[in-house]
Amino acid sequence: MSWREAARLSDVAFTELALQAIFALRQGNVLPPGPARALVPRARRRVLQSKLVIGGVLALFTLGGAYALSSAPLLHSSLAQGISSGEFRAGLLTGLFSLDVAFLWWTGMQVLPTFLAAGVFPLLETLPIDERTVARTASLLYLRLFDLPALTILVVTPLFVGLELGPLAGLAVVPGAVATVAFALALSLLTGRFFVRRVQGSRGGGGNAVVRWGYLVLWLLPAFAMFGFVIAAPGYFSLLRSIAETGSSTAGDLLFGAFPFPFAALAAITASGPDGMGLAAGGLDVLVAALGGYLALAAVAIYWVFASVRRIGLVPATGVRPLMPRAVALHSVRPAYAVLVKDLRIASRTPGYAFLILLPILDALALGLWTYASAPSATAANSLGLAAVTTSALLATFFGPAFFAIEVFAHSYARTLPLSGRSLLGGKVALVAGMYLVASAVVAGLTLPRVFDPTLFLGFIAAELPAVLAASLLELGILLRRAEARGLPITNLYAGAWIAFLVAIPGLLVASLPLVAFQLAGAWTPDLALSLMGLVALAELALAAPFAAGRERS
Repeated sequence: MSWREAARLSDVAFTELALQAIFALRQGNVLPPGPARALVPRARRRVLQSKLVIGGVLALFTLGGAYALSSAPLLHSSLAQGISSGEFRAGLLTGLFSLDVAFLWWTGMQVLPTFLAAGVFPLLETLPIDERTVARTASLLYLRLFDLPALTILVVTPLFVGLELGPLAGLAVVPGAVATVAFALALSLLTGRFFVRRVQGSRGGGGNAVVRWGYLVLWLLPAFAMFGFVIAAPGYFSLLRSIAETGSSTAGDLLFGAFPFPFAALAAITASGPDGMGLAAGGLDVLVAALGGYLALAAVAIYWVFASVRRIGLVPATGVRPLMPRAVALHSVRPAYAVLVKDLRIASRTPGYAFLILLPILDALALGLWTYASAPSATAANSLGLAAVTTSALLATFFGPAFFAIEVFAHSYARTLPLSGRSLLGGKVALVAGMYLVASAVVAGLTLPRVFDPTLFLGFIAAELPAVLAASLLELGILLRRAEARGLPITNLYAGAWIAFLVAIPGLLVASLPLVAFQLAGAWTPDLALSLMGLVALAELALAAPFAAGRERS
């Protein structure tokens, strides 16, 4: 059969994948009320909306990066620090490519379990279709999961960069955009295969849970490090300049080959010329060699994806465990605590949710280590610590609605239990509050050695906690009311991203209001500023709690 037949089969398979992503029938969910003929259009529309949200976020990243490329204040600031315009632009593009890889990779980590749970590939294997067509169908189906986000990177990035730096610079960005998409797709499949084989099907128990979370932390560190390039990129080129000035040009040329810097430098050189980068002939040779090597590696990555995705699709979503009869001890616990434990167990086997739990903690760890290693003054350390706590609070609040999607995994039995909406909300809010408190504790442990008077820092953490609770109650209360009205929970983080994004907006406003109050009270004494912040947060909690617990699940 031809590629046309493979495309036709992949369209039918994608419909099944969309149905499973939205309604999760294989995971025990029930169909919502309404005509059956509306299910397929609704599922495909919801998945399309989610891909549009992800593509929109990537487009905003690109728009901001492209605008900064020609920003006069930023250029003047970089020149004052001894960084040329070419180095500055290459640094910004490096951060943009790194964000694209990390965001697309994270999307792949989230969708792969749904991709496998849909059970499409075992069905394709039973049809009278030749091997090549099955492989092509599998490849096209995998690519359709990323089509709009990938097209955003491939089309919007050259377009915006071309508008800011000229058409030639826009064309010079294309190889970097292609390599970014290729590496992100390959990383998603490679790490997803590792997760399914080594983590998702592992046994339960405290020791195995520690091993699973350890795997997840090690797995997510490279993705998290990609975000660090946004900050490190301009400093990287400043390091290159200092190495060249001291005569160690060979070391600088070798550093120049690290991905994705060669692709960023190619666009910067096209716009500013080789002199704008301060490169010698040896540096240009390294650039050309690195570009050729990475493009060849990108071609190999795409070939590997096409050859491997079919085999990955045949791997069961949950690993096979040997049946070993043993006595089971049951313990009665409070419903809210049971919901919290259940969510943590599911998150440890679902990379998308694990990423959401670990990201605020890893972000706090990175800022805390930076504070400790840079040995700033007590005032500066306090400022960095407060910034880290603020970031943790906003991240935990922003990701809070996503954890409502976990309910589909337990919905097959939870709907038969006398589980109240208050208990469900209590477990979810406890998870979000735990993320915030763990991240804050990490920052405190690393920042307090540099702060001689921790009263302000610890008071800030305590004053923001009621706002985090209020924001979580508001967000999850909205989602619970929606689920009760429509008879269907948000079943997948990727498939329901647009709803979670909209619900997160009022939560972010609630979490931010005490922070704004603290800043407005900057002229007051620290004790009065913290008191105002705490009063605002407590008032929000007092208003959000009745709204969230106002209705019980039927």
